[in-house]
Amino acid sequence: MKKITIFLTTALFTAAIGFSAHADSYNYVPYVGVDYVFSRANAFGTHPEHHGGVLRLGSEYSKYFSTEVFVTQSTQDKNNIGAGSLKTSYFAYGLDILAYSPALSGVALLATAGIGEYNYKTKFSPTDRHHERGYGYRFGGGIKYAFDEHWQTRFVSRYVNFDKLDGYDHSMEYSFGVEYHF
Repeated sequence: MKKITIFLTTALFTAAIGFSAHADSYNYVPYVGVDYVFSRANAFGTHPEHHGGVLRLGSEYSKYFSTEVFVTQSTQDKNNIGAGSLKTSYFAYGLDILAYSPALSGVALLATAGIGEYNYKTKFSPTDRHHERGYGYRFGGGIKYAFDEHWQTRFVSRYVNFDKLDGYDHSMEYSFGVEYHF
């Protein structure tokens, strides 16, 4: 809980600085985004691969900073281990902070850091089922392209380090999506 409190305080402080530093030259811009995500986890000695969707709600405070909340739902993956099989899927939600570095007209490099709560459903064939719930600390980078003032697309690659998820160590996430700025 202490880690989450520190992260949320840092996120709000960063958002406040970004907003106040550019309040006279940039308007607050809310946005909504939808992504396809592919993730590959390191879990129970195997590497489950999941496909899924992400819904993001965010706000830009300047051309350099934004924050967003996200919700992710994955498909189920099946891996053979020993005499049985391992089926996994997950649901996650959380908060990310993004920093942008405009490179060319309409193109920006981005860096992101965040935290999410990951809920994994795990089934060891034939009978053992359980749920794992813990935190994922997310760090990544990518590229963003603005078609116009409303429509943008982006690609992001993230490393997710899990905390308090038995059997799950880390994951890599690759997402591609579009967003609409109001």
